Amino acid sequence: MAAIMSAVAFDSPALKRLLRDMAVTLQAHSEEIRELDAKVGDGDLGITVGLMGNALAEFAETADEADVGKLLMQCGLAVNRSNPSTFGTLLASGFMAGGKAVMGKTSVGLADWVEMGAGAVDGIQNRGKASVGDKTMLDALAPAVAELSAEARKGSDERAAARAAARAAEQGMKATIAMVAKCGRARAFQERSVGVQDGGATAIFYLVKAFADFVDKESQSTG
Repeated sequence: MAAIMSAVAFDSPALKRLLRDMAVTLQAHSEEIRELDAKVGDGDLGITVGLMGNALAEFAETADEADVGKLLMQCGLAVNRSNPSTFGTLLASGFMAGGKAVMGKTSVGLADWVEMGAGAVDGIQNRGKASVGDKTMLDALAPAVAELSAEARKGSDERAAARAAARAAEQGMKATIAMVAKCGRARAFQERSVGVQDGGATAIFYLVKAFADFVDKESQSTG
């Protein structure tokens, strides 16, 4: 029988540890993302992802804010300053909208994660004017948030919910291979973009996976 896990809630120090893990993940996969982007663009996304990893790491080391919502909004600003590219601006919008959803809280659990994720999806959609199916980061993020919400409604624990979100993000990422790009530089390739996995969705998958891995570690330490 599986061990009963204690509830996992993130305060500001925990979120900074998570951001450090996300930074390492982005840096580790920047070359893979550059290669994907180079097939339907100029490869700059790999450079952007690496710079954003650096920005997340630096922010996690220097941030001093107990309010989780404010911390995430500040993180979004730091990401945008690191590289104000389209992807950087959209990811920054996601962080900021997610932070707005939990403004005033000093600790966030599963129900809050769902609100943060929904806020991030809305923030990215509003800024980028893209939809699920357009072959963008949303194709990994939106299904991950939807699965996180479904697991919360079922009463799943945080670890199971985060793992389900990571699986959904991976499926969404892989689904972009068959899609025609409708946004960004890849849009110019039209049908030629079919067969190439979207770099933005790939970056989001790795961020969601880093989140799930972190929840695993935290649940084990509090179990």
